[in-house]
Amino acid sequence: MRVELLGPFEVRNGDGAVVEVPGVRLRALLAALALEPGRIVTRARLVDWIWGQRPPADEVNALQALVSRLRRVLPDGVIEAESGGYRLAVTPDAVDVSRFEHLVAQARAAEPAARADLLRSALALWRGTAMADIALQDSDAFDAVVARLDELYVATLGDRVDADIRLGRGSELISELTELVATYPLREGFVAALMRGLAEAGRGNEALTLYQRTRERLAEELGADPSAELSALHTALLRGELGERAEHHRTNLRAELTSFVGKDHDVSAVAGLAISYRLVTLTGPGGSGKTRLATETARTLLTELPDGAWLVELASVGAAVSWRRPLLPRSACVTRHCSAVRGVGKRWIGSSPRSGSAPSC
Repeated sequence: MRVELLGPFEVRNGDGAVVEVPGVRLRALLAALALEPGRIVTRARLVDWIWGQRPPADEVNALQALVSRLRRVLPDGVIEAESGGYRLAVTPDAVDVSRFEHLVAQARAAEPAARADLLRSALALWRGTAMADIALQDSDAFDAVVARLDELYVATLGDRVDADIRLGRGSELISELTELVATYPLREGFVAALMRGLAEAGRGNEALTLYQRTRERLAEELGADPSAELSALHTALLRGELGERAEHHRTNLRAELTSFVGKDHDVSAVAGLAISYRLVTLTGPGGSGKTRLATETARTLLTELPDGAWLVELASVGAAVSWRRPLLPRSACVTRHCSAVRGVGKRWIGSSPRSGSAPSC
C-alpha cells in the first residue's frame, strides 16, 4: 500500500489501484498514522490531530470507532493496535512524505550536480498543497504539520535553485525565478538567485532594479533592510564583479584602436612559450612593438587564465626619489612588463593586482 500526502490525498493498494477512503476524519486518521510509518502514534496525539480543540466526550471509543471503519477500507493487517496507540504497518518508502525527506537528506551530502538532481526528484513528488483535501477544522496539530511541509518545500526549492546557480545555470532559471520572486517577494534567497541569473544573462540593470524594489518592499512591509548577503551581492553588481561585466574585470588590457595584422605567427609563438615557461621576456629596440605583442598574446590567453591577465605599467624613476632597495635597469623593467602574458597567479602576474604588490624593479 502507498499513501500520498504531498498534494491531494491518495491511497493505492499493492496492485496500484486507488483505495477510496471516505470522510475527512478517516483520511485525517490515516494521514496521522502515515506521517509516522511503522511507528506507534499515541491515542492522545490522534485525538488532538483529528478533533483539535473540540474533542468528543468519549475520546477512546470515538477513536476506536474511526479505526474500525478505516480497517474495513484498507488491506487486512495494515493498521495494528499497540499499547497506548496504533501503528500503520508499512515501510517509510510507502509514504511520499518519507521519500521526500529521505531524498532531501541525501542531497545535503551530495556533490553539486548530484544534489541538484536529488532535490529535483524530491520536488517532483509534490502534486499540490499538502493534504489540501483534508482541511481539518480547529486542529492546531494538523495546521502545524501542513505549515512545516510547506516551509520544507520552499526551502528545498531554494536549495535546488542554489545548486543550479552554483552549476552556472542561472541564466536558464530566469523565467522560473521571476515567478518565484513574484510568489515569495520577501524571500531574499530567490531574489539573490534571480539577481545572479540576470547578471549572467547580461541584464545587470534589471538585477539592480530588482534589488531596489526588494529593498523598498522590505522597508514598507517589515521595517527591515536587506540582509548582509543581499547587500553584498548588490555591491558586487555595482562593481561589475558578476555576470558579463565580471569577465571584463579579469583583465585591465586596453581595447586597441587598430588591428594586429600579420602577427599571428608571433602571437602563437609567444603564447606557446608563456604556457611552457614561467617567465617570458620580449626584447628589442624601442617602438618595435614589444608591448603590443605582449598584450595581444595575453588577450588570446585570457580565457585560459583563472585569475585573468593584468598589465602593470612601469616607468623610470627620477634621481630625487629615494628607494630602500636598488633598482634594476629600466630595460629589465620593460622585459618584466612584457612578460605579463603568462598570468600564472604568482606574485603580480596573472592574479588580480589587488592580491599583492609587484616586486620593485
